[in-house]
Amino acid sequence: MTAVLQRTAPPTAARTWWAKTVVAARYEYLMQVRRPAVWVVVLALIALRCASPFPPGFTSTTDNTFLVADWAGNFMLCPIGVGAVLADRVRRESRLGLSDLLTSTPTGIGPRLWGKAIGAGAATSTPVVVAWVGLLGYLTAQRGAGVIPVGLGAFAAIILPALVFVAACSVTVPYLTGPVLYRLGLFGYWIWGNMVGPRFGIPTPAGTPFEAIGEYPAGAWFHGTLFDARQRGITPTGGEAVLSIAFLLLVGLAVLVMTQLVLTRRSPS
Repeated sequence: MTAVLQRTAPPTAARTWWAKTVVAARYEYLMQVRRPAVWVVVLALIALRCASPFPPGFTSTTDNTFLVADWAGNFMLCPIGVGAVLADRVRRESRLGLSDLLTSTPTGIGPRLWGKAIGAGAATSTPVVVAWVGLLGYLTAQRGAGVIPVGLGAFAAIILPALVFVAACSVTVPYLTGPVLYRLGLFGYWIWGNMVGPRFGIPTPAGTPFEAIGEYPAGAWFHGTLFDARQRGITPTGGEAVLSIAFLLLVGLAVLVMTQLVLTRRSPS
């Protein structure tokens, strides 16, 4: 009997906050990554944008950093797909009758929420990673292994912060708005805040450090083509690139913290 008790894993309630979050993240990842919509929607948006790469002719450059940065810019629509697929995660649990079951577990609101953001966000971003790795494989075959470190750095600096930002918002904001309204808002924000430049005369964060498509790190560190920032007469510096990335990550962190506080207050326990 003593040997059996020693081999028994400690109950969930006895685990640390981080251990509970890891368990929740693993569950969410495995549930989300198997959904066909995750792959179809995200890969379709990447293919739609990359079918006609922009700017024209950049693929003929001999500068690997410039080439990779502009390819990263052609992934600018994929966060819309990530957000659209993640937005129904909360309602889907309710529709399947899982909400009460999950609430009854000793995991706690915080680990469940953060695990959902980490696990489901990583799963929905997996097609983006797969597409980027495939692109790097193709470019490596054409140009040599020097593309690989540049490509990894570009993904981390240009694409990943936007994915983290959108994933955090997409598992929290729909609690208040519902998935349909959130998707409409996300699409409108993405077009207005990142693709409608100052030349249209509309107040917009496009071309500032507060846009989400990574133009500042692309321009400052990888010599990528500047569009909206150049229209504002700005050539981003390294410090402004750090500010742009930090802004996205801090907003994502803030919405998760605020949502946890709201859900904790609403909880009957």
